Amino acid sequence: GNRSAYSDDLSITFDNTPPAAPALVATSASVTNDLTTLSITGTAEAGTSITLFNGDAEIGTATADETTGAFTITPESELPEGNYNFTVTATDTAGNISAAASVPVIEVDTTAPIQPSITTTTSLTNDSTPTIEGIAESGSTVTLFVNGVTTGLTTTADEITGVYTITSSALDDGDYSLTVTATDAQGNISTISNSLSITIFNS
Repeated sequence: GNRSAYSDDLSITFDNTPPAAPALVATSASVTNDLTTLSITGTAEAGTSITLFNGDAEIGTATADETTGAFTITPESELPEGNYNFTVTATDTAGNISAAASVPVIEVDTTAPIQPSITTTTSLTNDSTPTIEGIAESGSTVTLFVNGVTTGLTTTADEITGVYTITSSALDDGDYSLTVTATDAQGNISTISNSLSITIFNS
């Protein structure tokens, strides 16, 4: 019937209070062709686990900073073209889950610009830096190629008409094939244009 001393106390804290919903949620871009390069930022209760959802599907996780509560989360996989209304939640160490916070609408655009055209028809010139004109998707970046190799030279197609003008760097006498591509704001690149065959002759 001998009885030992009492054990050490065990303190238990009962917590069924969910964290506040994440706040100040923003995205690094509203339109993208690659979700896995997109950053979604915000603030939440410090140290909570942040979960990103597309509907009911979990597509990313992160942890809010232990001091500031700031978080950055990136979708872990690609999704088809379309507009998406993601949400984020915060989960504390007790497993309580916050209300969902909305992420600004994100558009996934993987459609390349239309094939640009070259409207210049000159085939023989004594100008070693020929200028070509054409039409591309409005606002797209037009890149010039010589004999299939990029020159690194670019111009922007008119925001309304799509008309562009681009001038080559100096070329030696000879025969050349000039082509262009168009790249949209999301980085989608068109197929290569029709070619302009041109002969430069200064002799």
